[in-house]
Amino acid sequence: MWRALIVLLLLATTARAEPPRVVTSIAPLQGIVADVMAGVAAPDLLLSDNTSPHDFALRPSQLRALGQADVVFYIGLDMEPWLIKPLAQQDALAIALGETASPHKLAIRDLQDFGGEHSHDVEGDIDPHVWLHPDNVLLWLDIVSGLLGQIDPDNAETYTANANAERAKIIRATDETLRALAPLETVELIVTHDSMQYFEDAFNLAVIGAFSATTGKKAGARSTSRLLSALGENTCVVEDTGEPTPILSRLPEGVRSATIDPLGLDLLGAPDYYPRLLGELSAALLECAP
Repeated sequence: MWRALIVLLLLATTARAEPPRVVTSIAPLQGIVADVMAGVAAPDLLLSDNTSPHDFALRPSQLRALGQADVVFYIGLDMEPWLIKPLAQQDALAIALGETASPHKLAIRDLQDFGGEHSHDVEGDIDPHVWLHPDNVLLWLDIVSGLLGQIDPDNAETYTANANAERAKIIRATDETLRALAPLETVELIVTHDSMQYFEDAFNLAVIGAFSATTGKKAGARSTSRLLSALGENTCVVEDTGEPTPILSRLPEGVRSATIDPLGLDLLGAPDYYPRLLGELSAALLECAP
């Protein structure tokens, strides 16, 4: 941490002829940071396809992008372990947004931990899908805009104005999503991958099980049998595009299903990424409505 602070101070006091070169690890961060930097520059994205961010190997071109970066935004090494060695070998200011003092952090849960309250005991391992709670993203807007403003004071007002505009849109989109998902209050969801815990917590959803844990651990035969026996008219299977399953092709008649992309890859390249991500996830999940 002390090294990062020293680098930040050096960058902040160095006159810049151009905006900082920013690299982001995964699509949600690219979308969020791009909205803060709108009108100034665009951040680069490392993981630009639907490969799981938990298991990824950097290509030479991506390593070069990291080597040329002034700032790298990522979630944390639990989400992107493939960044451990590259970050140790380059001088960019690396900010793990998922490891900041975010207002909502949830303990990682095992495949047997569903059906109860979300564990906010953060002494253990943290579920790294932190971008799926809007309150965390609202904090990140301040962190990203403040840091970029110190590095690039010529554009500080633009970063701040962009962050404030996105904050208002995210708050509005959060309220709209709460209202939109109200029909799912009585529906029990079973997910192919436990990536939705923060979204559940924010929008009052009931997920009763998963075919794979946040860590990637697959459900065993007994757990899979239990989940399949729970399927019925009041349940819905939600497929994470990063963790597809053949189970969807053989669901019993009357069991609904939906497909979501928690990374929001198809939303990149246009303004207001995060409000649109909330809208896309909401629309997809409404396939589960009675």
